Amino acid sequence: MRVYILISFLCFFSILTSFGQKDSTQSQNFNVKTIVIDAGHGGHDPGCLGSSSQEKHICLSVALKLGKLIKAYFPSVNVIYTRNKDVFVKLHERANIANKNKADLFISIHANSAQNKSAYGTETYVMGTKYTDRNLELSKRENSVILMEKDYEKNYDGYNPNSPLSNILMGLYQQEYLQSSINFATKVEHQFKTRNNRHSRGVRQRVLLVMYRTTMPSVLIELGFLTNKSEEVLLKDKIGQSETAAAVFRAFVEYKREMEGYNPSEIIAEEAKLFSQLDSMIINVLNVKMDEEKSNEQQKKIELTKDSIAKVIKIQKAEEARKEIEKRNPKNNEVLFRVQITSSSKKIPLNSRKFKDVKDVFEYKSGEVFKYAVGNCVTQEEAIELQKKVRQTSFNDAFVVAFYKGNRVSVKKAKELIAQGKQ
Repeated sequence: MRVYILISFLCFFSILTSFGQKDSTQSQNFNVKTIVIDAGHGGHDPGCLGSSSQEKHICLSVALKLGKLIKAYFPSVNVIYTRNKDVFVKLHERANIANKNKADLFISIHANSAQNKSAYGTETYVMGTKYTDRNLELSKRENSVILMEKDYEKNYDGYNPNSPLSNILMGLYQQEYLQSSINFATKVEHQFKTRNNRHSRGVRQRVLLVMYRTTMPSVLIELGFLTNKSEEVLLKDKIGQSETAAAVFRAFVEYKREMEGYNPSEIIAEEAKLFSQLDSMIINVLNVKMDEEKSNEQQKKIELTKDSIAKVIKIQKAEEARKEIEKRNPKNNEVLFRVQITSSSKKIPLNSRKFKDVKDVFEYKSGEVFKYAVGNCVTQEEAIELQKKVRQTSFNDAFVVAFYKGNRVSVKKAKELIAQGKQ
């Protein structure tokens, strides 16, 4: 069991580091300031039906709990609901709410159903074109709610929920945010699987009208099957809803921290701390009472994962230290900053007494002029600090210059290249 947990957390580390390397939204760190939480269905649209439950009520309860947890932990984050009571909201209006408020993330909460009563598990969807016949049927089911709207053809650009071609064309939307959406969706499913011991059916792509007009990373989370007896009991239960909301909340914390540029080891440590505080969050933030049996069960999970998390953090910190040393090696950097100290129409020997107050002088030629600089700085800030020191010597007019692949470029160009990941 301990080996399995360690492997799970190592996999979690790879999740933290694998996405974002190619995604343009992650090349520059930014703060997730606004999140829109969408409780599926509502009003005269009950959604899926269990033996004694309706999807719309479960979605709303989990959505509100998720919002409470985020707001309690991140008071500065603007949490917006597409609905906070039992009302019907058109799909395109849900997307409009997110766009109007310039949301950084859109989360739509749903529950699943199937003719096969034994079907169970969670799954998280992103807007995309890779889907199976089963996914197409699910798209038809979720999107068929537009038929309740009188003006649905106008609102959804003539979309026909029963047309495979319409689904393919609609799937081309949201491509700009696909990798970020997959990134967050993967974190959600990882939380369900490793922390909540749920069966994860994975991250999937399909055409979902609630997301096709959103202009930010967006996911639709299926919390479980109401047609499955045990999952319906779980999703009707207040503690079950709280634990489910907490899993999505922890995924949000991981995603937000990653977007802000935190190191993976810091994110893992923070997530572990949040998981250890689950009892108090459920009781104090969500005002849900936990019985002693449930509390003891949670404590056993925490104790079982402590050592594994510590090992993963230790491994990750060592990896981060190695990468930092590698990064500091000028040979591994395409962009470098130096401090130019002088220039001459004639070549100056590098061991000349002229350079007695500085070390490791670098020579390069521009046209017919020989130029001399010092330093191999990987950031402009380091070069500026070096410039201050150099100016205290005889080179009081020294200034910062930049190089890309050994060729002189402007400092502005160098900063642009770094922003593009060319460092």
